[in-house]
Amino acid sequence: MSQHDFSTFLDQYELGGPWEIAAGDSGMNNTTRIVQAGNNRYVLRIYNNHQNKSTVLLEHEVLLGLLGQKNRHFDVPMPVANRAGHTVTKAKGGKLATLCHFIEGKRPSVENISHIRGLGTAAAALCKGLSAIKPQGEPIYDPYYKLEQSYEAIGITALRDIAGEAGLLPVLEEQISCLQQERASLRSDLKSIAKLPHQWIHGDLNFSNSVARGDAVVGLLDFEFCTVDVRAMELAVVIVDLIDWADEGQLERIASFCEGFGAELRLTEEEANAIPLLLKLRMLDVTLHFMTRWREQLDEAEILHKIVIQAAKIVKWTGSNELRLKALFRELLAGVDQPQ
Repeated sequence: MSQHDFSTFLDQYELGGPWEIAAGDSGMNNTTRIVQAGNNRYVLRIYNNHQNKSTVLLEHEVLLGLLGQKNRHFDVPMPVANRAGHTVTKAKGGKLATLCHFIEGKRPSVENISHIRGLGTAAAALCKGLSAIKPQGEPIYDPYYKLEQSYEAIGITALRDIAGEAGLLPVLEEQISCLQQERASLRSDLKSIAKLPHQWIHGDLNFSNSVARGDAVVGLLDFEFCTVDVRAMELAVVIVDLIDWADEGQLERIASFCEGFGAELRLTEEEANAIPLLLKLRMLDVTLHFMTRWREQLDEAEILHKIVIQAAKIVKWTGSNELRLKALFRELLAGVDQPQ
């Protein structure tokens, strides 16, 4: 993007002086830049995947709810109001942006056990914080267990059809078959998953959406997909990263994360037992999300290729280690705490 494109948004703020742009870590859905203005640093996020102001306002309502809580052990982005007093800024073409105060630190590393445990502690603290907020806005995104309704246009056979159109077959025949079989098997579990304890969750918590200083995880970012879902889904989203990162040591990393989480918050035994199912559900959702993006010409086939390989790998590993995972989750996570 050009300097003019950024000024379209930044000129609507009172930043107290000239500003400069530095590159930030942009995701698939947004353009992110660090803004330096005098002694202050901000993060500008420009939304590329929607122009829905209510979605951003709900995100800000959640953030402000968390920011208003006492004894909070982690930072979250603080939205900055523009000259009109609004925290959502609009360009003439309809594109939306927000500006938040910068949280000092770096991304935590999956290679650092202290970061893994610290993210577990932060995730549990976040669960507690989110259980106490009551946003006026309605959830925008469906819970993960509504997979079949959310992706009704991509049935089991359509999954294979899209893979063929994207040129993934016959190279990824085994992976596509694995995902098809897992989706068919998981259908019978979706009703039982829907009965687990619900609350507001971040929905996309991972190492990329966190901030560390030293060995401590001190900040949680990108609440764009915050919604009401089963509470245990928050853990599943993080754990898939721990499985995917390397081909060995997964159980040890998962145990470190769960030790951090369990020291702060305990789940019901039903929630602990359901996490392997939620891991598979997360990866099926990710696969169908990126199939949708490919069909809408938002991504190249190469990206979908990587996603399918990743999803099948995690689904297969989870199935092969399901008994050990359930035992680990019951030991480190199950207890007496209930959602508030």
